[in-house]
Amino acid sequence: MSQLDKVTIGYARVSSLDDRQKLGLEVQTNALADCDVIFSEKQSGSNDERPELAKAIELAKELTSQGKEVSLNIYKLDRLTRSMSKLGALLDEFSQHTIKLVSLQENLETDSLTGRLLCIVLGYVAEIELENIRQRTRAGLAQAKANGKVLGNPPLSNKIEQEVLHLYQLNSIPIKTIAKRLKISESSVYKVARKHGVSRRK
Repeated sequence: MSQLDKVTIGYARVSSLDDRQKLGLEVQTNALADCDVIFSEKQSGSNDERPELAKAIELAKELTSQGKEVSLNIYKLDRLTRSMSKLGALLDEFSQHTIKLVSLQENLETDSLTGRLLCIVLGYVAEIELENIRQRTRAGLAQAKANGKVLGNPPLSNKIEQEVLHLYQLNSIPIKTIAKRLKISESSVYKVARKHGVSRRK
């Protein structure tokens, strides 16, 4: 098989784009530098809606349908998913379309039974780790609440609320623009509107 018949697709993911995660993305893309094409995105590992991963998989399917040997390379298995059920579904999909999954950090490839078994074992480890993180987060929030700390975002000032109400009733201004202008979230805009029983003009 010629080099042109072999295609390596890279996929990198970070949960957020703060400084630490930017470094994480840089580390991943550097490790995947030998790939023919790299897809990257900012998404939670527990979020099934990941458009760049979907694009990477669709490209891999298209190439294998053309008779090419395709590898989907990731830096670490948890970059693909932390959900065991999602991992199992992806492995089945890759197997059906003869797409080889390669995880660089774990040094595993799914083109063998041993590789697929190791992938499943590591998938369970990733899911357990995620659940432990969730439990620690819940415990931390409960402790903070017990100590009298106010959780969540601070309430908006009356001035900001009035500006929200004024702009909200101007249909020409998108919600996204209102939120950006006032430096608040889009959900806060809707929350203020509901609070005051205000609807957009038709």
